[in-house]
Amino acid sequence: MMVPKLRFTGFNEPWSETSLGKISSFITSGSRDWAQYYSDCGDKFIRMTNLVRDGITLNLSDLKFVRLPENSNEGKRTALQHHDILISITAELGKLGWVPDGLGTAYINQHTALVRPNLSIASSKFIANLLSTKKYNNILNQQNDAGAKSGLNLSTIKNFGFYAPNKIEQAKIADFLSSVDEKISLLNKLYDLLCQYKKGMMQKIFSQEVRFKDDSGDEFPEWKEVELKEIASKVNTKNRDNSVNAVLTNSATQGIVKQESYFEREIVTESNLTGYYVVKTGDFVYNPRISSTAPVGPIKMNELTQGVMSPLYTVFRFEKGLLKFYQYFFESSVWHDYMKSVANSGARHDRMNISGADFFGLPVPQPFEAEQTKIANFLSALDDKIAVKKAELDKLKTWKQGLLQQMFV
Repeated sequence: MMVPKLRFTGFNEPWSETSLGKISSFITSGSRDWAQYYSDCGDKFIRMTNLVRDGITLNLSDLKFVRLPENSNEGKRTALQHHDILISITAELGKLGWVPDGLGTAYINQHTALVRPNLSIASSKFIANLLSTKKYNNILNQQNDAGAKSGLNLSTIKNFGFYAPNKIEQAKIADFLSSVDEKISLLNKLYDLLCQYKKGMMQKIFSQEVRFKDDSGDEFPEWKEVELKEIASKVNTKNRDNSVNAVLTNSATQGIVKQESYFEREIVTESNLTGYYVVKTGDFVYNPRISSTAPVGPIKMNELTQGVMSPLYTVFRFEKGLLKFYQYFFESSVWHDYMKSVANSGARHDRMNISGADFFGLPVPQPFEAEQTKIANFLSALDDKIAVKKAELDKLKTWKQGLLQQMFV
């Protein structure tokens, strides 16, 4: 008899087997060619970026907008409604989103399936939470249809099977999990506010809108501005003897990480490493690849271990100044305008093309060292608060995932 380990009192019936097709009134996916309708404002366009792996709440921090012609058939077919469930069906399979009340007019593209449960027989939020459990999310990922690229077709979505109780018990479970989601959402907002505050303070500090005072309450001397080459030098040491085999990469969001953990596999073998740069802890690395989070490419300090990095990266080492101060300087965006001004306009659209001379001509601040320390300590304290809030958030998400495993079959 299929019953969950954890159950509300008063419910004793076994759960029955069903499928998304059986409990839904409508299942479809978006179409291609939405780029022609992109706009700076208008209706929301929900993409795979807005779906999540660790829950069902849409991530609306990076939204695109569209303006459709009146009476567009495509718009009518793919317009989202409250209670719809969204599933990514290409590349990152099984990312999810549940459409809340008040989202407004919104559409999807071909990378997302829309599942519209029949609300007379099923709770959409129960179904969405069920799909977010590790068990069913793993099954979704294993449903990859044959072909050159990973993907799920609509018949696979319709035939996707699971166990569910009657609608009353579904609603009870969904209501309880909604209260948990509200707590997660509140913690998420507090975490985001701390991150935004830190980002804003970095901009004010490094543009000198905010200045610190010394321990006596007096003003620090004016900042000097120097070129990067005056206080740092390029690292040219190659791994000629193959003595270093930890391959590192520079991620805009994660910083310097081991390549095998970032890509979940080794990209290069030891025999390829002789031309790679040896990077020590405390060295800084510029990755010219641009992204939404690093519009001119990230510069990160290696805090991990000695390793080697691709010659596509620029590695440099500070000879003067507090490393932590410059680590935070490169987290800010005050240096971005210079990089854009010296980049080769004919370069590939996904990476910056900057000469070595121009890169090391980057203007960087050189405050009095005691002020560098005060700035670094202030921002480090903010990082500590952010880390505590992130740990609280992760703990609550882990607790919810444990509940899900016990509340679903």
